[in-house]
Amino acid sequence: MKSLILTTLYLAKDTVHRWFSRISSPLARVLVVFFLSLSALGALGSYAISAKLVKNKIIRQGGDLVSATMTHNPEIPSAFPNEKEISDLLNADSYALSIIGFARTEARKMLSVYTYDFCRSGQLQSLLAPGNTPTVLASTEGDIPAGPTTLNISGASVDAQVRLLPPDHPIMRIMGDAGAIVAPDSIPLPLARNTATLSTIMRARELNSSADITRIEQYLRTFMRLEGRNGGVLSASRLLAEMDDALSKQMQCRAAFCLGISGIVGILLTALAGMEYRQNEYIYTLMKSFGIRPLMLVGAFIVENLIIVGASFAAALAVFMHFQEPIVTQLLRLGNYSLTLQEILPEIQLICYTLLGCILVSSLPIIAAANRDIGRVLK
Repeated sequence: MKSLILTTLYLAKDTVHRWFSRISSPLARVLVVFFLSLSALGALGSYAISAKLVKNKIIRQGGDLVSATMTHNPEIPSAFPNEKEISDLLNADSYALSIIGFARTEARKMLSVYTYDFCRSGQLQSLLAPGNTPTVLASTEGDIPAGPTTLNISGASVDAQVRLLPPDHPIMRIMGDAGAIVAPDSIPLPLARNTATLSTIMRARELNSSADITRIEQYLRTFMRLEGRNGGVLSASRLLAEMDDALSKQMQCRAAFCLGISGIVGILLTALAGMEYRQNEYIYTLMKSFGIRPLMLVGAFIVENLIIVGASFAAALAVFMHFQEPIVTQLLRLGNYSLTLQEILPEIQLICYTLLGCILVSSLPIIAAANRDIGRVLK
């Protein structure tokens, strides 16, 4: 144990001595790894930001939504699952409204009239007027002002309240510009006998791939098939699948880019490690003759490269994270966006794996040299 500690200390001292006596060797490795890693982070970071921009645009345009319209089947009087059941099963937020007819506003604008199941009254309570008063939900970008109004339903006048919602609210995806909602226990008589058509919309809470949307879409199609309902399902699953395909091809390009950088780093590390070992081969061979295992000599070079490469990459990562805003906005011209460590973690891991492969490959000449016959070196 004592000899192992002394040998380790000697190898560490010898490494530090080589660094100071030939400072160009560690400095060359540091600079090459630093600038190549910084370049890789800049290039791969631009890919990550591009994917983030596309994803945000898809979400803003409703790419995380799945809408379905289905007819009522009188032979199977079953209710649509409530929001908690959908949340637990699909990790999605959901709204479900049944269209029961049409109404006309004071400005003679036609609106669809909706109702809902009692099991979903909790999620709509904050949106509806008090006292079971019919509520007109309208977009803030529409032409219907907030406040009291009167609806004309099949010739009958009904008092209602108008409330405004942002245009990207899920319910606005069902209603369009506006729609009226009445409680199930206060449906106006002219609409009481109408057959309801269910409109539902679901929003995936996490949109990482097209599978998150396809799962919801398949659930709705299966529900309609098992319940014997007719209707259709709309989603951006095909567009998201094309995006996933583009990102997978992009990943291949990123991997090829990292392999090119690792090739440069690997050649440099291999050349310098082989040169330094040959310069000290006589001393290392003497140490082998005294019982030092070749594994320790190889391990010393691997640890040395791990320290140099790891410190250089950490410095490149720190510089990129600190200066990424001017790099992204001025150099890459991708807009005012930035990445967190979590968002760029796959790129960091990819670069780390390639650099680790470089270190292991660069140790192959050292392994061959360290296992040479002692007599051939000391003769």
